[in-house]
Amino acid sequence: MPKIIDKKEKRGQILDAAIRVCAQRGVKNTKIAEIAEKAGIGKGTVYEYFQSKDEIISAGFRYFMEHVGEVIGRRVSTLSDPLDKLMAYFSGWADVLEGEFMGFIEVVLDFWAEGIREDKGSLAFNLAELYAEYRSVVKLLLDDCVAAGCIRPVDTRIAASVLLGTVDGLMVQWIADRTAFDIKAAVEALPDLIIYGLQKETPYED
Repeated sequence: MPKIIDKKEKRGQILDAAIRVCAQRGVKNTKIAEIAEKAGIGKGTVYEYFQSKDEIISAGFRYFMEHVGEVIGRRVSTLSDPLDKLMAYFSGWADVLEGEFMGFIEVVLDFWAEGIREDKGSLAFNLAELYAEYRSVVKLLLDDCVAAGCIRPVDTRIAASVLLGTVDGLMVQWIADRTAFDIKAAVEALPDLIIYGLQKETPYED
């Protein structure tokens, strides 16, 4: 009896291999043959799931960021207080910077660069779509905080963009110079440095 292939699992296997190869060689230098070798499959099998390297890279970025979302989501889902959820969303990035995820952070910047440079717009569109999803999640968390009176009324769409941009900026700085600061400690400090600044009464006031 022929072996039943789990296509979702196989696709994930290819994307996981793509991320690992990109982390080692960079997005631009990565070859489909190398992805296939890392995944332990033939090059032809890769083309059964993806039509091009660009499609793999685009899907690989989303695949990685979905895993990031799962890690952070697990932390947020255990809480009920709106402000605690908002703080946990960003401190949850500290969890992302542990274990195997740490080795993938640098490739994220490479994915960003490829997405912005892509002339056809396919990668850039997916990148914009992904950020829109993340902004939507953070905006909802901020809206809940405003409704509960945890923070002062603000333009939550702009605030969400600023908060996400801070995380991105920290990662870019750290990738440029890993000796400049402790990235995990910096991300864990975000709630104190930024979110408390949105509260009606900050812990620094007399």
